[in-house]
Amino acid sequence: MKGGSAASGQDHSSEGQGAAAAGKDVPGQRAQGPGDQELTGEQLARVKAVVASLPAALVELLPYGTLPRRSRRQWLESMGARTTEQIIERAARRWVQHGYADALHSAEGTGIGSAVGVAMALVRAGECPHLRCEDGLDLDTGAECRICAERRADRRAAKKAAAAAGRDTSAVRQAPHRPGWWVCTICHAPDKGEAPDDGECTRCQDEAAAAMQQLADQWAREAADLEAEQQAAADLGADLDRQAEERAAAEAAERTAQEQADAEETKRLRAELAAQFPELAAVSGPDSSGPPPF
Repeated sequence: MKGGSAASGQDHSSEGQGAAAAGKDVPGQRAQGPGDQELTGEQLARVKAVVASLPAALVELLPYGTLPRRSRRQWLESMGARTTEQIIERAARRWVQHGYADALHSAEGTGIGSAVGVAMALVRAGECPHLRCEDGLDLDTGAECRICAERRADRRAAKKAAAAAGRDTSAVRQAPHRPGWWVCTICHAPDKGEAPDDGECTRCQDEAAAAMQQLADQWAREAADLEAEQQAAADLGADLDRQAEERAAAEAAERTAQEQADAEETKRLRAELAAQFPELAAVSGPDSSGPPPF
């Protein structure tokens, strides 16, 4: 009987191994998914450090007060190229700025939805393709991300084109897990309170107003520059006309002076000839106006 029991146990074990090798479920054994792959010691330490940094109110809502094993690998991969310290800073910032803290402690008591989903939203990389962009700011310079600004401009242009084509662009998306919060249609950042008709947050509205003011200032500068150029051209034309008039007057005065000098020289020569040759002066007569006859 003991031998039969051992043989029977061996047979069941072999069947179980064969079923596992074939990818089938084995009774009493949980099927493993991609998220259940074992993490390295360093990866597990990273998960624990980030989870420990999350707000205590959120951690209490997680299953058994921690991140489920099946979600850990996806959670790690969603963080992108950031250090553990940077991820901790990201989660703390988003917890407040993205309205999760407000939603959890809202007067309505609605709280947040999936705690695991919120934990994922707190740590995952943003949608900007620039690797050094951190929620709209360049990590290296601290300045506004240029690609994010270009993307907002493209979305605003697409929104205007849709409105011009008669398509409805007024729908505002509510922020998930955050009652009373909505998502800007331009930058996709969450904002609190009543959504404006155009669905744009205050930051995007200010950015659009600043862009319009900058464009207006540019047009004003260009108009002033054009007016200055036109005035400079008019001044140059007037100066050239004045110089031409002055040259003409000088040339006329020079001609007059030369004519007078020539007349005086002719008179002097006549007087000398008349003194030297009185007989010729008598022939030509005192009133002769032509040149002397010699």
